[in-house]
Amino acid sequence: MEKLKKYLWYGGIGREEYEQILPEIQKDNRKSLIAFSMVACGFLIVMFFVSFIAEDATANRWVYMGSALLMVLLFLIARYYVPEHFWILAPCIYVFVGILFVFGIILGTITRPDEQTVTFIALLLTVPLLFTDRPARMILCTGVYVIIFNVAAFYIKESYVLKADIIDASIFGAVSAVVSSYMMTVKYKRHLFECRTGILSRTDLLTGLCNRNSYEQSLKEYPMQCQSSIACVYIDANGLHELNNSKGHEAGDRMLQMIAYELQDGFGEKDTYRIGGDEFVAFALDCEEKEIQRKIGKFVRSVKEAGYAVSIGCVVQNVAGIDMAVLIREAEKRMYADKEKYYEQTGSCRR
Repeated sequence: MEKLKKYLWYGGIGREEYEQILPEIQKDNRKSLIAFSMVACGFLIVMFFVSFIAEDATANRWVYMGSALLMVLLFLIARYYVPEHFWILAPCIYVFVGILFVFGIILGTITRPDEQTVTFIALLLTVPLLFTDRPARMILCTGVYVIIFNVAAFYIKESYVLKADIIDASIFGAVSAVVSSYMMTVKYKRHLFECRTGILSRTDLLTGLCNRNSYEQSLKEYPMQCQSSIACVYIDANGLHELNNSKGHEAGDRMLQMIAYELQDGFGEKDTYRIGGDEFVAFALDCEEKEIQRKIGKFVRSVKEAGYAVSIGCVVQNVAGIDMAVLIREAEKRMYADKEKYYEQTGSCRR
């Protein structure tokens, strides 16, 4: 039972994994809603004009136009409203699905009661594949509209096509539920794989901090994220080479992990990076210099209490004059000056 629930509610992956990939799923669904609402709107408008020429389409004229207007409304909501209110995306998706299914039901029953339905069956097999959502919700949605179609057909359709339509709708509805559920589990697993691959490409495996690749990608974004100022804190672990030689690389790894943990604790997971063997960088956005110095002081004390030492350079720039290259270069220069002072005081050779 638990396995079935996991399959129907989370597409066969765990709840935490589902929540991890949900933002990417929502982005994809929004793009799909924008694209498919435009395509559907274009098709419906074309059919509206065709209805003035083709006699068979005349009865559906206002169904085409009404559906097209609803698609325009959905497009505008997805394009301009959803980015600030992502909670409304799922209802919009099911409104889109509902419009198409109701469109198919009207064409298959009310306007053509004496013909076997084709449009609704085609929509049953395609529409649930357009978006990625919990399989249980899409199965329920499909089932509800199959029931609505069957009830409408029972009261409206001619008897000589009724049986075939109900059988077709029921069978293809079941096929749609199975196929769409399977495809959603495939999409979930693909999103999860991409997410994990992306995390590995951005994460330093030893320390868990963001790595050099992530650091270089983020540099251009920082000037747009801060409101008043940005600080760069450049850190170098003192004595790593000596520690590796005297106690082994495991001891050196523990040193780097401890420094990384304390740095992340002070400056946050998102803004701390390991950019080299013993070099780290942290950024603080819109933070007063007193607070930055407090964080640095706490970090240095924690590192010292663990028996290690670091050299630090810190530079702050106001938002009006941010130059990331200059900021980092100056912070690195101050770090090296601090490092020279450390080796002079300890009397050890710099490595």
